[in-house]
Amino acid sequence: MRRLDRQITDLNEISDILNKAKIMHMAMVENGLPYVLPLNFGYEFENGVLALYFHSANEGRKINILRGNPLVFCEIDMEGGLLGQGSNACIYGYAFSSVMGPGKVSFLESHEEKMHALDIIMKHQTGREGFEYKGGLANVAVCKVTLESFSAKANRGE
Repeated sequence: MRRLDRQITDLNEISDILNKAKIMHMAMVENGLPYVLPLNFGYEFENGVLALYFHSANEGRKINILRGNPLVFCEIDMEGGLLGQGSNACIYGYAFSSVMGPGKVSFLESHEEKMHALDIIMKHQTGREGFEYKGGLANVAVCKVTLESFSAKANRGE
């Protein structure tokens, strides 16, 4: 990371960013070309490893790409706002906080794994618990992205 003054290493601060953000951008590679999607997500830390969860239809371009190449890169950010004022364009910047890193996607298969991941996603997105999944878990792909390394940084305008 070039700007070490903006680096965030405290897991509580990283969790704060993740808690406030509701969309992650996940980059995949298809036939040598990048493909990026915005996705709703949920997360948890497992012994210092960041686990991101998302769900999808059981078929489609994203699923086909991930079955062929499960390596991805995820980026999650929060906007903060424009920094600077005046007529000199070079003094302007933008406040933000972000978490990002390379990961590997795995498809969750068991009923228990899917329920756990969907519960995490729903709690993250709504702040609530106790959901039912009456549509049937067989009709949805539930994925876990494991980020064994990740970085976080912020420009808070300080």
